[in-house]
Amino acid sequence: MRLGLVLALCTAATTGCVAPATDTASYEQKAASAATAAVSAARAALIAEQTYVTGRMTSAYLEPVLVGAEDALGSVQNSFDSVQPPATSASDALRSALDPLLQNASSAATDLRIAARRDRMADLTSAAHDLRAAADHLDTFAKEHGG
Repeated sequence: MRLGLVLALCTAATTGCVAPATDTASYEQKAASAATAAVSAARAALIAEQTYVTGRMTSAYLEPVLVGAEDALGSVQNSFDSVQPPATSASDALRSALDPLLQNASSAATDLRIAARRDRMADLTSAAHDLRAAADHLDTFAKEHGG
């Protein structure tokens, strides 16, 4: 139940109207917020995966949680990409650093969902490893940029 709430909050926080960033500092804050929201979605998926692997969650519940996390990650990336960055090299560097991290997390979440639907434990474990690494990189980014 808590995982669903986390995913709903992540989605609600990232799907509203996005205003342009007026300066590099505001863009950096938006980037840090996006990274933080992505970490939350990724970690919700990882908690679900671990709960499933230890036999405390059924596949019937795992799949919607993973789909929700995957959707939340996509929403975070779409929202961040819709922000018009200021015309500074620092803003361009932030975008260039964060976009691949968001894409890696989204891809790993997709791989996790596919592995779960196919009931392939080795693939599930591998995808979870990749998602954990992506979440750690996003967390580092967020902390480095004020998140």
